Order: sequence, then C-alpha cells, then structure tokens
Amino acid sequence: MAPKIEAILEFHDIVDQLKNLTTSSIGKKRCETMRFSADPAVIEQRQQETEEAFRLLVERSAPPLSGARPVAKSAHYASRGGVLHISELLEIGDSLRGVSRMRKYMAEADESVEDPYPSIRAMVSALWTQGDLRERIEATIESEDSIYDDASPKLKTIRRSLARKKDQVRDKLQAILNSQDLQESLQDSLVTMREGRYVVPVRHDARNKVKGLVHDMSASGQTVYIEPMAIVEANNEIRQLELEERDEIQRILEELSQEVGQYPEAFAENERLFGQLDFIFAKAKLSSDQNAVRPKLSEKRITKLINARHPLIDRHKVVPLNLELGGDNQGLIITGPNTGGKTVSLKTLGLMVLMTQYGLHIPADRGTTVGIYNGVYADIGDEQSIEQSLSTFSGHMVHIVDILKAVDENSLVLFDELGAGTDPTEGAALALSIIEHLMAKGVSFMATTHYTQLKLYALTREGVQNASMEFDVETLTPTYRLHVGVPGKSNAFEISSRLGLPKEILDGAEDFLEGEDIAFEDVLTTLEAERSRLEKREAELVQLTGEYRREMAEAKKTANRLNAEKDQILQRARDEARRIVKSAKEDADLAVSEIRDIREQLRKEDAQTLQQAQDLLREGGKKYRDKDEGIVLKRAAKPAKALKPGDEVYAESLGVSATVLEGPDNKGEVLVQAGLMKMTLPAASLIRSEPQAKAEKKVNTSKVRQKKQKNAKVEFNIRGKTFEEAEPILEKALDDGYLASLDRIRIIHGKGTGMLRKKVKEYLRHHPLVKKQEDAEPAEGGSGVTIAYLR
Repeated sequence: MAPKIEAILEFHDIVDQLKNLTTSSIGKKRCETMRFSADPAVIEQRQQETEEAFRLLVERSAPPLSGARPVAKSAHYASRGGVLHISELLEIGDSLRGVSRMRKYMAEADESVEDPYPSIRAMVSALWTQGDLRERIEATIESEDSIYDDASPKLKTIRRSLARKKDQVRDKLQAILNSQDLQESLQDSLVTMREGRYVVPVRHDARNKVKGLVHDMSASGQTVYIEPMAIVEANNEIRQLELEERDEIQRILEELSQEVGQYPEAFAENERLFGQLDFIFAKAKLSSDQNAVRPKLSEKRITKLINARHPLIDRHKVVPLNLELGGDNQGLIITGPNTGGKTVSLKTLGLMVLMTQYGLHIPADRGTTVGIYNGVYADIGDEQSIEQSLSTFSGHMVHIVDILKAVDENSLVLFDELGAGTDPTEGAALALSIIEHLMAKGVSFMATTHYTQLKLYALTREGVQNASMEFDVETLTPTYRLHVGVPGKSNAFEISSRLGLPKEILDGAEDFLEGEDIAFEDVLTTLEAERSRLEKREAELVQLTGEYRREMAEAKKTANRLNAEKDQILQRARDEARRIVKSAKEDADLAVSEIRDIREQLRKEDAQTLQQAQDLLREGGKKYRDKDEGIVLKRAAKPAKALKPGDEVYAESLGVSATVLEGPDNKGEVLVQAGLMKMTLPAASLIRSEPQAKAEKKVNTSKVRQKKQKNAKVEFNIRGKTFEEAEPILEKALDDGYLASLDRIRIIHGKGTGMLRKKVKEYLRHHPLVKKQEDAEPAEGGSGVTIAYLR
C-alpha cells in the first residue's frame, strides 16, 4: 500500500499522538516504524497487545518503563573493546534495574489460570537481566559523572590521601594569606585555582614580593595568580594523586565495560523489547484518551461502523458515523450539499480501517466490525499540479489510473467527488464506468458525488447503496449525519432562495431543467419527508421499547430478589436451629466433663490434704513426745511483711506452702490455708513464695540477652535494595541491637539518588528504639552511611 494514503487521510497526526504518549526515545522510534498489515493473525495479535496494555493501565496503573534506554549501541561498542563513559554505564545499570521493576510489576498482576496478559507477560519474561553486573554498576557508579570511593580499595586510599593533601595545601595558603607582610600585596584574601593548581591573587605591582610561579593574569592586568614556592611540591603531589585517581577510575571503567561487552545481543534484545512495550502502552493510552474500543475483525471484508468518530476532530463537536459496507453492499454512493460532511465520512471510514490494521483501537462503540483489506486507496482533495501542468480533473485522473492498476477484490477504494472538474455529462459517464469496473472486480468502495446519474445508478444496481448527508434547509446548516438507503439532494434552489435570490430567477432556472430531473427531485423531496417521519416514529418506538424493557427487567429483578431473600431467610433459620442444637449439646457435654474433672480434682486434693494433716500430726506428736512440748514455729530469717489476703507464703517450720486468708491480727498471727486445711500461724514464721513462671521468665530473658550479645552485628548493608526490601532488615537489626545492649549500629545505604537514604532517615526518626541518628564521618562513608544510636 502506497504511503500516500496515510498523508491523504492524515494518519501521520495519529502517529504523532502516539509518539507523545511514549516514555522513551526508543518508544518514539518504534512508533515511526509501525507498518500496515493485511495478515489477520498479525492484526489480531496487535489488537490483543493493545487490549492487554489497556487492562493493565486500568487495573495496575502505568508500568515502570524506566528500563527503556538505548543501550544496545553502548553494549556493542564495549564488545569491540571500547571503554564506556560513566553516564553510559549508569544508563546500562538503569536498564537492568528496569527489568527487575517490570518483572515485579507483572508478578503483581492477575495470574489466574487463564492469564489475561499472555502477550505482555511473555515479552517481560523474555527481558534479560544480570544481577551481578547490575549490583556491580550500582556499587560503583554514583552519578552521571562520578563513581563511589568504595569502587575499589585503591581508589578509596587515593582519594583519602588526596583530601588530606588538599587540606594541607589550603592550610599553608591560608597562613600565607594571613601573613602581615603580604596583606598589602594581595588583591584578595581568597585561595583559588588555576590550571588545577592552588594559587593566591597578588596585585600586579607587588608580584615580586611573593616568590613563586605565575599561572595566570586577570583580564585587566591588575591581578597576577601566583603559586607560592612553599606549596609547589605539595601541588605536584596533588597532581600526581589526581593522575593516579584518573588511572584507577579508567581501570574500573575498563573492567565494567569488558563485562558489559560480553552481552551485546542480550542488551540489543532488551532494547527491542522495551521499545515494543513502550509502543504498546502508548497505544493503550491513546485508546483511553479516545474512549476507543477493540473492533471485531472480518476476513470477509464486512465493515459495520457504530457511532464511529473521526479521531482528529474535537470529541465534543464530532458527529458519529454509522454505516455498513461489504457483503451484499459492495459499494456506497453518498450525495448531498457541499460542506455537508461527505469528505469527513470518507476519511472516517479510511482511518477506522487503517487504525485497525495498524493494531490500534478505534473511537467507536462496542460491536463495531472492521473488514481486513489488502490495501486502502483514496482520491480525496485537490489533485491540481502546476509543476506537471495538470488541471484538477487531470490530477484526479492520474491518481485514479494508478489506483485502478493496483486494486483487487480485497481492496477498499474511497473516491471524493468522482468525475468532477469536467463537463457534467462526460464526468458522470466516466464516474459510472469507473464504478462499474470496480463492481466487476469485486472491489469495495465508497464515493461521493453530486451527479443525478449516480443516484439513479445506485437505485437500480444490485450491490450498491445510496446514502445522503442530512441538511437542515430551515437553518441552512448541515447536521453531518449520514443516512444510508436514500439519495440526497443538493438543495441548490432552496439554499439560493433562503439566501435571497429573486423568485423570477429561480423560476427561470427550473424552466431549464428537464422534466425527468424535476420529477426525480420531487421524488427525493417526498422520500426525504417520509424518511424524516419514519425516523421520528422509529425513535418513539425505540423509546417505548426501551421503557418497556426497563420495566420488565426491574420487575424480574425485584421478583428474583424477593425469591432470593426468601431462600436466604429459610436457610438462615435452618442454620440457626442447627447451631442452637449443636451448641446446647456441646454445652451439655462440656458441663458433664467439667463435673467429672472437678470430682476427680476434689478427690485428689482431699487425699493430699489428709496426708499433709497426718504428716503434721505425726511430726507434732513426735516433737511433743521427744521434748514434751508443742510444735515449735521458729522465726523466719526474712519474715514476710504487710501480708494481705491472697498472698502466697511458705512456712519453713512446717515445710508447707499456703495462701493468706486474713491479714495479721493484734497478736501478729495470720489465718492461712494449706490445701483443705486452715490454720493460724505467726506472721514472723512466714516468707513470701516467688512465682515459678516469673523466675523462669527472668532466666529465659537472661539467656536470650546473652545469646543476642554473642551473635550481635553492628553493621548492616542495604545498598541496591528498595526501601520495602530493606525495612524488615532494619527492624531486625534494631531489635537485635537493643536486646544485645548495643549503643549503636551502622546502616550502609549508599548515596545513589538519595531516595533510599531519605526513607531510612525518616524510618529511624520515628522508631521507638532509636535515640538519635547521624551521618558517618567522611572517612567512614559520609552521607552513604547512617549511625543509629539505641536507647
């Protein structure tokens, strides 16, 4: 299909809209390479991809397409031994990170037995990632023009030495600037740099007072920038360290580039897939913007448009188009006045077909069907060519000849004002012959015309239908509505009369018309009036039918609801009765069980108490016989104080535990119960009993704390993780540190974009175990490490 059709139908504006909805340069490039397809399987796949992306936009929001980076060229360069720039490596790292984000995005999408996103999920699954390479890049590259100090041990050492040496030089220079002997010679008390070396600004007339090397002079010549001799050697050392730093950075970049260069094909495939994903989601966004739908496809070239809207006309002003083409209606001939919307109807049909076969959804209502054509051809607009000395008619004929050579039975042809621009009689005859030629070849077509002969042809020729654009004669304005089945009038006389043309001129014009023409126009007028009456009647019937159906549906819904409620009430009653019976049985069984347990417990307690009483009596009798005195209750080493009912005590003299029933009386005696026996004992002979659970808890807590102290870590590395991945690590680190009685822990999060650092700081600020937080010393990681002090 010739690209000219895209220009005629202004399809390039649709492509521009798509490009504006992409998120990357490779997505825009993919939009520019989209091509027309006549393969039903390809079109179906394209439509499926757009449908899946649209569902994901609705259900999951926009995808994270940050990995859509043009990295294939860099990877190919690295594979040939090239050393990549820091910014190129950063872009490769972002691309690999984008793969992880897209996989996470799809993993969280619906994964039911019948996957609703098979095409997009397959593309995302095919994305390649290399975790070790990504982590290495993230741990090395800090920004587009810098790398981390920790990229290598040697680089860290060099940078520390460089920082110390620079501090020493600045201190020396500051001492020189503060010297009283040079105060009057200095132009400014500021340390500055020229050609990478530290210098001081000296007045031109006093330059001999400062011994050193001249590096620069101001534009006015009043200031000379001198490197004092005292720091020349230090500056040389700084320069040497900077060269070492540059060489180490170059070595690190060479290593990373060599690793990237191992996978040029994988990076190229990733770029292709990301570009395709960006393009597909741009199609879905366009579908959303246009309130478009996925059309049904017809391999039999049957097109049925339902409220189709021209996508380049303001949605608030465009008039929907309804028509059927194909099957029994091979062609459609549209007549009506100028500016009535005939050309817009042609372009709307053409764009709906193009958009469908490019894989785009179309702005129409559900149920719309679009035929699949091998090609779409159109002759629309002014084909006049001054350069080729062609008139409008000749220009159109040249284009029409090319079309007739290219079309076949699977083509769609659109003609605007076919046969116009020449003698009306000859033009009409040519138009009729061209249309008959298309009919003979089985070509689907749609044409606009003013010729009466073509209206009559459509009335009598099987397979061709008339259609007309509605025009309001009262207001002299078109309505842009298409009516299929009835030819339209040009309304030249009516319009002229409304505009004020004298009646005698109109009467004269009618005299020049042939009788057959007048009769045909009268028939058209009658048909138009009858069509309007039938349309109003149909609209009334549609409204009544709709109201009847709504009432029937409402009544059916109410009946179903009542039946459902009745069934639910009965079911709830049955369930409640079963529950009550079951609960009563369970309660009865539980009561019987509890009674048996209580009876058994009482038997055991009675036996135990009896044995205790016998032991006490036996022991007391023995003491009485041996010493001829009663049971002696000795004073406890640490008597319990402030005893009250419910306290647990232990009588050392008797060797039994008891519960206090009444506090000490005026004689200092306490009523206690040991098992089933009650007795009065001196308060001074009792000590408190410590609950066993409490003692065990102390022991257990001590053991946990000792274990935590033994295994405690003071440093945690969460670089390269998202905050969601790092949060459980932080929580455990703080808990373990607190149980181990640590005073602080180190959290290594890196600098990067600063987002992880910001979220970690916010998290620690509100954590109850954290007393305060601060950045580590510059030599210990600076803002890439946070120290958390524990309470």
